[in-house]
Parts: sequence; structure tokens; C-alpha cells
Amino acid sequence: MASKVNIHIAGLREIISNIDFLRRIQPNLISIRDNRESPAYDMIDNAGLKNLLVVNFDDITEPIPGRYEKVPEENDIKIILEWAKQKMQENNNEFIVQCTAGISRSSAVAILVNYLQDPENALKVINPMLHCPNPKVLELGDKILNSNIKEPVKKIMDDTKEQFLANMDKGGSVF
Repeated sequence: MASKVNIHIAGLREIISNIDFLRRIQPNLISIRDNRESPAYDMIDNAGLKNLLVVNFDDITEPIPGRYEKVPEENDIKIILEWAKQKMQENNNEFIVQCTAGISRSSAVAILVNYLQDPENALKVINPMLHCPNPKVLELGDKILNSNIKEPVKKIMDDTKEQFLANMDKGGSVF
């Protein structure tokens, strides 16, 4: 039996701050990027990471007229899930899913990757006080995986919304 998959969600700043550590441990890094250029992306690309997947789409759910952002597409999610399956078959089960802030795209992808091995506990990779999974990514994942993960995620987010907002009203921070 394959060992347990460990999935961590990170923002771009966390990845750059820990790039030397990542060189040493060589995790599977799924880097979800927007279409803007960034020296931080160059640092990741030139870090010598052996298990790096780069996918480009923005944190939106539908096109915005007059804007350049790219909506997540089914093929983007297929590429991520096929790559993750391959790594799991290789028994390479340490994953980091990174997007700009580590809140929306990365948390949605982390749920889907976790679903590949443990559908019953797929949502355990997120903290609803920190993460807000992108609904378009979840919708596409549902289609590909023939699942209904989007609904329980929506329920968790709805159930914790008031607690999240109360924390913010008290001067709390999600970071």
C-alpha cells in the first residue's frame, strides 16, 4: 500500500523564503501562477527542483471583459491531477501546492490532489480560517474526478464564514 500523501499549501513568499530547504528535500511542487512576470518565479525555476510542475491560470471564476486574466480550464486541472497521480505511483508523496497568496487556487488544488488518495478526508488539507478554495477549480475537478467535492467545501466555507468575519472584526488576521 502506498504511503500517506502529505500536502502543504503555500504562498509565493513562503516558497521563496524556504527555497534552500526545498532544494534539500525535493518535494513535488505544484506552482500555480498568474500570467505576470516575477523575479520570484525565476528563483523557483532556477532552484534546481526536480519535481516542479508549473501551471498558469488566475484566481478568477469567469472571464473579466477587457482584462487579460486566464480562467482555470479543464486541461489545467487534468495536467495537475495526472502529474500528481504519477508522483503518487512513484511513492513520491510530499506535495506543496503554491499560488501567489496560498489561499484560493492552491487550496482548491490541494483538495483535489488529496482526493486522489483519500476522498473521505480530502477537505482536511484546508483550514477554513485561512483558505478560500477557488470554486472554478473545484468545479473542474468535480467533472474530471466524477465527484461532488465542491458542495462540501461550500458548506464548510458557509459554516465558518461568521467565525472568520468575527475574527477579522476583532483585529485578527488570517496570516
